[in-house]
Amino acid sequence: MSEAVHRATLSPASRTQIAKIGSTVLAQSERALILQEVSPRKTYPPVVYFPLEDVDQDRLLPSDHSSFCPIKGEAGYYSVKNGEEVVENAAWFYRDPLAGVAAVKGHVAFFGNKVTVEEV
Repeated sequence: MSEAVHRATLSPASRTQIAKIGSTVLAQSERALILQEVSPRKTYPPVVYFPLEDVDQDRLLPSDHSSFCPIKGEAGYYSVKNGEEVVENAAWFYRDPLAGVAAVKGHVAFFGNKVTVEEV
């Protein structure tokens, strides 16, 4: 009997992905990656990772916040500027992701409770 492990899989998005706050588009990509993470007790919602080149980088503000995931590595964060509003720590990235998810290097993901991400 094999032991269940915490793992992540990556696949290319099959359709164009858009990230926005209200009507403001933060990112739009036909090259996004979908990360699906599964642990023995939980399946997490899929996460869309946008290539940094497809993100409005003028809206990204570096944050001092960081976190660590044993599957992906150390995450850095961006706050997002939307007009006069700043949405704190609304996006994250992996500068040096671990080997199993190395393809997310140079990509940004957005928190679904702060930014709307949808397929078009």
